[in-house]
Amino acid sequence: MRYMRHAATLILMTAGLCIAQEGTRVYIARCQQCHDQNSDSHAPLREALATRPWEVILAALETGAMRAQGAQLTPEERRAVARYLGKAGPTVPVAMTGHCPADAKPKSSNFSWNGWSPDERNMRFQPAKAAGLTAAQLPSLKLKWAFGFPDSITAYGQPTVVGGRVYVGSNDGTVYAIDAQTGCLYWMYQAKAMVRDSVVIGPDSRAYFGDLESTFYALDTTTGKLIWQKKLDDQAFTRITGTAKLYNGRLYVPIASQEENAGANPFYSCCTFRGNIVALKASDGSIIWKSFTSPEAKPTWKNAAGIQYYGPSGATIWSSPTLDLKRRLLYVATGNGYSDPEINTADAIVAMDLETGAIRWTQQASPDMFNWDCGGNGAQGPQKGNCPEKAGRDVDFGASPILVDLESGRQMLVAGQKSAVVWGFDPDQQGKVIWQTRIGNGGPGGGIQWGIAYSPLDKMVFAPLADAVRGDPFSGGGLFALDPATGKLLWHTPPPKPSCAGTAGCSGAQRSPPTVIPDVVFSPSMDGHIRAFRIKTGEIIWDYDAVRDYTTVNGIKGRGGSFSSTGPVIVDGILYANSGYSSMPGNVLLAFGVK
Repeated sequence: MRYMRHAATLILMTAGLCIAQEGTRVYIARCQQCHDQNSDSHAPLREALATRPWEVILAALETGAMRAQGAQLTPEERRAVARYLGKAGPTVPVAMTGHCPADAKPKSSNFSWNGWSPDERNMRFQPAKAAGLTAAQLPSLKLKWAFGFPDSITAYGQPTVVGGRVYVGSNDGTVYAIDAQTGCLYWMYQAKAMVRDSVVIGPDSRAYFGDLESTFYALDTTTGKLIWQKKLDDQAFTRITGTAKLYNGRLYVPIASQEENAGANPFYSCCTFRGNIVALKASDGSIIWKSFTSPEAKPTWKNAAGIQYYGPSGATIWSSPTLDLKRRLLYVATGNGYSDPEINTADAIVAMDLETGAIRWTQQASPDMFNWDCGGNGAQGPQKGNCPEKAGRDVDFGASPILVDLESGRQMLVAGQKSAVVWGFDPDQQGKVIWQTRIGNGGPGGGIQWGIAYSPLDKMVFAPLADAVRGDPFSGGGLFALDPATGKLLWHTPPPKPSCAGTAGCSGAQRSPPTVIPDVVFSPSMDGHIRAFRIKTGEIIWDYDAVRDYTTVNGIKGRGGSFSSTGPVIVDGILYANSGYSSMPGNVLLAFGVK
């Protein structure tokens, strides 16, 4: 009997060793290049993954944010690398506290921040009355409450504030409705996949949002009850990352995809995805029109192994569309093409008819055909497989364009690119390039990542720079102010030396979109700081370091980290911001008020 017990123990130890060895092999061969300190990708560091239950990592590889990468692995490899990276033991559901009393009602308010920007032009500007916060009050701005997202290392979603409630999505697909003043929880809704776009609230008391399986939802804002849901796209690795626009009973929803990641596998038939916008009836989710930014893919060539490749493809739409109600147009900024032949709608601004979706004009910044077989972003290449013949740098327009008013009475469409170039396009001349201003070196993880902002009072555009060398906290970053009429640089504030130096993932890069109120522009940073800059001079007048532990209102263990994909939201004297990203993990929604 003792021999049998020893034999069983030896078998289990051997099996565990084999799993560990296989997991190590898979990680080094397929994962390390994205998850180490020197990668330009947005992937979380290995240290951050080690804090997650392995089942959560496996779910991300099978059906979640890492589905494209997971598709390149066998089921056994996915399980092995998940067990190698994550924590052992079963996932234990976390009890949520801090629910609002049954008879609780939010404090009424006439002001809001609804969706990605409080206006259809994506200026990210909040007027004085709606903001309820002034430059003079910033020294008194203190943490009011913190809300924790369970079992998470990244807080992707930008909060929406309407009617005294905060609506925000999370990594596990849970959407929360929270009291704007106290942080107590009204309701939760579980979507099918991660929700990283902002919730949009309609005049019909409905909450609209999408997930990373391109399913779109309409919920009752009071109860969280599902009204309708609709799958908007069935293409490979499709997802919704950009926030929809709601206008005149229609929802305009951008569709993205991670199929370019799958291109790293030379045995994958890359690529067929076509970026698109879907116009829906808000009443029932029925599709009014669907407009593609890439022609339908056709067979191109086969490799030596007989794998059929397709093209053209790509021109994905990562960000929220911009509405031009004067010209009855919708503008989208697109990413790179995935496979040959080249298309002029990649890395471009595309104007569509608001009523029909017909493309009225396209203005391309530069050709950019790329997938992860080309190297960069952690790919093991070039593999000489499905990488486009004239491979680009992977410098998408990942951020929404902004329609601004000039002092001359004319308008300009301003957009920031991962190339670190800010562009001025003329909407009255088919998007003709009027100016371009380079503010850095740019690259896949640099340049302008998630957004720019505009002050209509000062006629100034603000662009944060994400350039940085990962592992070097003293490189990159900075905030730039430009003249929207000419692109002339008005001022530049370099990033302060990060206080997180020595911490894994610390970086001075500024990837988050800025937010503007009168006299102040807020720009968060990957070093975990939110900073306020004086609009006229660029002087830093408020600085908060979010990298710390928090006692949360809902009883979840909370930690602040990097700021990256979303910007601050300011309503009724309170600043809201999600803290936590791939470099320095975090899982909190923070609310600051004047005391």
